[in-house]
Amino acid sequence: MSDEKPYEVFLSCGTPHTQGQEDFISAIEAQLKSHNCTPQTVGRSSFSGRQPVEASRDLIGKCDGAIVIAFERIRIIEALDKPDSPEQKEIKNESHPTIWNQMEAAMAYAQRVPILTFVQRGVKRQGMLSDRFEWMALETDLSPSFLKTDQFQQVFREWLSYIQKNSTSLQKVDLDPAELKVGVLLSHLKTKQLWALIVAVSSILAGVATLAYKAGQLQWLR
Repeated sequence: MSDEKPYEVFLSCGTPHTQGQEDFISAIEAQLKSHNCTPQTVGRSSFSGRQPVEASRDLIGKCDGAIVIAFERIRIIEALDKPDSPEQKEIKNESHPTIWNQMEAAMAYAQRVPILTFVQRGVKRQGMLSDRFEWMALETDLSPSFLKTDQFQQVFREWLSYIQKNSTSLQKVDLDPAELKVGVLLSHLKTKQLWALIVAVSSILAGVATLAYKAGQLQWLR
């Protein structure tokens, strides 16, 4: 077993309702653990008293990478798209994943966390699961044997190299902050850290402006 600190990987998946779904999730978890990665899933391996959206956002912010497993959650037998409009059209036999895949993938993307996505064959691909997304999704029948294919192994190694770089870039450097340029410091901050810095700086500037204004009034009174 490696002595290195394991990489934290956020795993986005709906609650499995078939044995095949559970088997594939377990196979992904085993794959991660065999490569010094710790899978983190809200409600599966990580629990919180906070609302799920906040718990997922904060957990993703602490992770080095993210994996999205999008499998069928809703099956639409017959429905209407844009009903009662000139663009109305029928929808038949469409499969959709849990909306949490979209939300958590978006949060990971916003925080610049490298993403590896699996989409069950036949599931409608849109939003963060579409072909236009920066990170390509792998279509699979959710068979654990897919993890032994050359396609998966090559993509997995590439993604793993990204999370290793991501983890390294977030490590603290042993340098004098006075010697670092502002751009270097900012590049090491995550989104939430950057916003906290902006708020803090704004508060300081507002305080300085208030003091300057009051000092000017006192000087005028003299």
